[in-house]
Amino acid sequence: MGWWWCAAALAQAPATAEEAPASPEAAAGPGASVSFTEDLEVRYWRLDERLPDPSDVAVLDYVEQVNRLVARADVGRWGIGTQVDQVALFFNRFYLDDVLVVERELVAPDTFSPLPGQSYANVEKVLVQYSGDDIKLQLGDGYAAFARGGALNLNRNVDIDIDTSIQGARATGQVGRFDLSGLIGQLNRQQVYQDNPNALNPISGDRRHAVAGVRADGYGFGPANIGAHGVVYKFATEPGLGAGFSALSETTPTTVVGGGNVELMGVLGADWYGGVDVFGFNDAMPAPLPDAADDPGYAAYLSASAYPGPFVLLAEAKRYYQADRVNALLTPELYEVAIAPTLEYERAITEDSAGALNSNDIWGGRIQLDWSAIPATLTPYVAVAVFRDLDTGALHFNDVPETIAHPMMGVQYTGDHRSVLANVGFRSDERDGSIQGEAPEEPSLWGDGPRSDRDHQLHGDVAVDFPVSVLQAKINAAIEAYHWGVNPLQQTDYIESETSWTLAYRSDVALTWFMDYTTNPLVATTGNLQEQLYGAVELQVKPAPAFTIKGFYGAYKAGIRCSGGQCRLLPGFDGARISAVATF
Repeated sequence: MGWWWCAAALAQAPATAEEAPASPEAAAGPGASVSFTEDLEVRYWRLDERLPDPSDVAVLDYVEQVNRLVARADVGRWGIGTQVDQVALFFNRFYLDDVLVVERELVAPDTFSPLPGQSYANVEKVLVQYSGDDIKLQLGDGYAAFARGGALNLNRNVDIDIDTSIQGARATGQVGRFDLSGLIGQLNRQQVYQDNPNALNPISGDRRHAVAGVRADGYGFGPANIGAHGVVYKFATEPGLGAGFSALSETTPTTVVGGGNVELMGVLGADWYGGVDVFGFNDAMPAPLPDAADDPGYAAYLSASAYPGPFVLLAEAKRYYQADRVNALLTPELYEVAIAPTLEYERAITEDSAGALNSNDIWGGRIQLDWSAIPATLTPYVAVAVFRDLDTGALHFNDVPETIAHPMMGVQYTGDHRSVLANVGFRSDERDGSIQGEAPEEPSLWGDGPRSDRDHQLHGDVAVDFPVSVLQAKINAAIEAYHWGVNPLQQTDYIESETSWTLAYRSDVALTWFMDYTTNPLVATTGNLQEQLYGAVELQVKPAPAFTIKGFYGAYKAGIRCSGGQCRLLPGFDGARISAVATF
């Protein structure tokens, strides 16, 4: 369904925010190019659920087909594009006592879809832009980040399948030493997930939250570059095109943010960056800190980099108070509009430490020292982060403040067709006061002594790349052991790991074996090899540089994954899938 439908839709749709690379073969003449990117994936979802009668029949298994077509055309100073998304479910219904049973609804009843039955299609992104010598104008879908993202940070995050754009108008230009930009639009959340299941919840319409912002950045003021920005949000409560804009005239904006930043080069032997954002909220915004519902929020971030001899020293500090409140209404929609630097090691985030990542009352810092032991070849490092988390609501498992310490060390080696990247760390979350709750009876992972008021996490990961005759081998492994202190909501200690082994012939063919293991009871999946053990194999073939085919069979575990300061609890997978991506 995906190929022919998207080809027909392309002839009618105007544009996209996702730029596909143009190939020489697609050139439409001097100064002009046209390109298409087709991304098709078919997944067979094998589920554990069985009907009681008839017993042990996998009637709830189903097939999901997802397609994304991106087109881009550039002619002189003009560019246009479109992104069309489509999804369909198959084997998603059965007859029971001569009655048709639909196992899961793909589309909500009040959501329009031009396709019948268990299928959906949407012209997801549109874009028209003009690039002049000193000005750039854009109409349609785009992305934006102001300063380090504390006031506005909306970008594609393919690592966790998030693609929320700003659909509206944007202008950028240069006046003397200043770059100026302004935007106004509505948030356009993706309706079709490319990598995650679309059948967990019915596809529904967007809540078209309104956003407007201005930004000015000045350069070359001695050693300083300076900037200032302002952002206004109006969050819509109901789905519908224009809901955010129409509500602007009804009441005051939901959130107003103003901030500034400064960058100093070579001052006191270091490069400095500092930024501050101040948030104002109206009564419609949820208050994660109930006692501070009327207080403004703020986010302050400072970094300094020094380069003594073969060393690089990076120091960062942050103080965030009600800064994440701007994202409070967006939790059900699985994205955030403003994300300041977290100073966290994201591969080590768990269900518990995600609370500190999105804390509304936290301060602390991080220091890292890199040593260029062999320039451009061998670089070990040591780092330590310390935070004081005063927030006890929302995602937190604890009901008193915590002090978090997270030392780490690692090494990066790059040689002739060889590389090693390794990290190891130990995180300790120590709660204030006495033990909070009743200690469990089972012994901990690290001995039979009494549990303390601390959560402990030991983690490590390694990525190795090396030649094997005419092949290239790649090994990736990560493991963590988590020991819970005594919590009001008590959990069980666990160990989990993810590994992959790949053999590749140039970039043409690659074969990968994946294996996951977990004893974490919060992971709501079951292994296909054993209850706690998951295995899978993937074959990747590139018949042409711009054409990739992948086949996958097996299972992987569910788990929390973080990228760019955002976290999502991603579901596991058990079954088979095939995908094809081509640019032409």
